[in-house]
Amino acid sequence: MTDTPPANGHTRILPTASDLLTRCQLLLDELETFKEYLKTRKQDSSVEIAHFRNTVKSEHRTLSRLADNEDVEATQHTVNSSNLPFLEQVWGVVKGQTGLQAMQKRFYWQEAGQKRGMKKRNSALVDIVAGDGLEWFKVSLLTNNRLLFDKAKQGWEDASSSEEEEDEEEQTQHGKKEEDEDNDVPLVKMTKDLVRAAREVKIRTRSPTITLVLPKLREGEVAEIDKILDQLRALGVRLITSTSISPPPPFDTVMPHLLTNPFASFTPTLNIDCTILLALVSDFSHCSVTTEPWFHRALTRQVEIEDEENLLPNLLYPALANAELVCTDEAAKRMREIVDTIGTIGEKTRTKLFMGDNGLSHADVLEELARQSRFPVPATLKLPITIITPSEHQHSLPESAKAVKKHLTNINQSVFLHGWDQGITTITSNRTVVKQIENVLAKEAGGEEEWPRVWLCPTARSLVGKEKGRRD
Repeated sequence: MTDTPPANGHTRILPTASDLLTRCQLLLDELETFKEYLKTRKQDSSVEIAHFRNTVKSEHRTLSRLADNEDVEATQHTVNSSNLPFLEQVWGVVKGQTGLQAMQKRFYWQEAGQKRGMKKRNSALVDIVAGDGLEWFKVSLLTNNRLLFDKAKQGWEDASSSEEEEDEEEQTQHGKKEEDEDNDVPLVKMTKDLVRAAREVKIRTRSPTITLVLPKLREGEVAEIDKILDQLRALGVRLITSTSISPPPPFDTVMPHLLTNPFASFTPTLNIDCTILLALVSDFSHCSVTTEPWFHRALTRQVEIEDEENLLPNLLYPALANAELVCTDEAAKRMREIVDTIGTIGEKTRTKLFMGDNGLSHADVLEELARQSRFPVPATLKLPITIITPSEHQHSLPESAKAVKKHLTNINQSVFLHGWDQGITTITSNRTVVKQIENVLAKEAGGEEEWPRVWLCPTARSLVGKEKGRRD
């Protein structure tokens, strides 16, 4: 630690480069641990932390060089301006969140009449995207003194009461004008940019909420600062200041809740579509498949993916265990047609086990399935799957379902409309159909409550099948 010259009779202790390097190493270690955790949860490609991690690595390199420099006085100014406190604050906020999706991600908005294109000036950098995309956080270590300096720099003057009343009256008139943003301090400008960017994002008809984390701003001390904070709140953002910020939880307690558990919202009964039925019986899922000369590229890729992912133990078994499993008769019929046409002997055998074609008891099905697979089968996997015929009269569907129905094939109508009508979770890996449903509902749905419960499995498996021209 080094001392700064006395100010107001007090000596402020500043950290040295070595102090900051120690802290930065701890931050980097936690990020590396989290990165490995993402890998084990198969979410390292879907949660974006690479940019933030690289920024911390860059700061670590800078601090290492400063710590090696013996001329402490020459380097202290650079140490004092280190970006580490900001990075630590961002990571501290992350630790208190759930459903983390990204760190330091840029979002864009489109101005009226502007040609499409991601211009940086029409963008906002969000420090933390959490809440499955619906919660944005922006961190700033702005102090009271700095904010007052920014205000003075803009040449603001307090308006008289009569002037304020005139302004309010003018703003309520037809064709309400935007405020003169040239007179905004940087903090307000930044917040307005975030609000614009958030309006462009729709997740099931909802836009993200914005939280500004301002741990060094003190409320209730300076009227001018409180007025700016009120202006920010009027924009619809939530503020966390020095009076409301909480210390981050210990790192070893946060990882289980940082990522959303998609299975937590599953209904007790799950509706299985044809893509998942095929994945459940595929040799790719159950066996160590060797690439054959006749495999086309997609099949070869599935061999590689399965070696990395192990779909059954890492995704499908955790998703399906403990639930009542059903599928529509259309899904079962289509799945059997595909298996009968191209399935291997193993795939045909597993189809009988999953679909109850051999009349075995639950215990016998699991025992036989274990013999047909390289992975243990959960005792709570409720097999065989129950095949049901959807009702012709689906009274629980919202009006928006009519528009969705027009875009679905007969089999997908059977599967997705049944799950929707019954209020149960449909499990699928059919990304195209899910995207179609989302696109239609984004235009037609009156609110989030109209959307069906659908879980899109992030990976798919086809059957290994047989070489063309080969007959068993």
